[in-house]
Amino acid sequence: MKVVFFALLALFGLGELCLANSGMCIQGDCVNGVGGYIWEDGSTYEGSFKNSFRHGKGKMIYADEEEVYDGDWKNGKRHGKGSISSLEGERYEGGWSEGRKHGRGVISFPNGGRFKGNLIADEWHGKGEYIFPDGSKFIGTWKNNKMHGKGIYHYPDGTKRSVEYNEGTLLEKDGHEH
Repeated sequence: MKVVFFALLALFGLGELCLANSGMCIQGDCVNGVGGYIWEDGSTYEGSFKNSFRHGKGKMIYADEEEVYDGDWKNGKRHGKGSISSLEGERYEGGWSEGRKHGRGVISFPNGGRFKGNLIADEWHGKGEYIFPDGSKFIGTWKNNKMHGKGIYHYPDGTKRSVEYNEGTLLEKDGHEH
């Protein structure tokens, strides 16, 4: 079925078959300009191209992963500022480097939780805050997606609690694991 679809697009001049990328350009200039591209799996991209790579501003709809990325691209990878959303309701908006979440960003989860802070290579790392679905939040440092170092819990009733973590494990006041 997919082969017939691509053959019809090529036959009617709606695209240029690109076997190396398993898809075709369906509008505009997909080499060095602005265009639209479709892959065999149904994923689509509309935006800027440079040397046949996604480069500049563009929007990619991933058919298999049911995600949409809208933002900056460099040499075919997400790079710069952009947002990605899934059908399940998770959303990330912030910095990207070489296709990975990197720099300041905000991740919103379907359960109402939200992380706002620094990311390195897709992982929460450095200063950040996590707001729990109940409205409480943790402000502190993170390492490899885990609370690490000193931080403060802020509860909905206004109370606060200073804590310290070692790679996700809560330490007692004397530094021992809790």
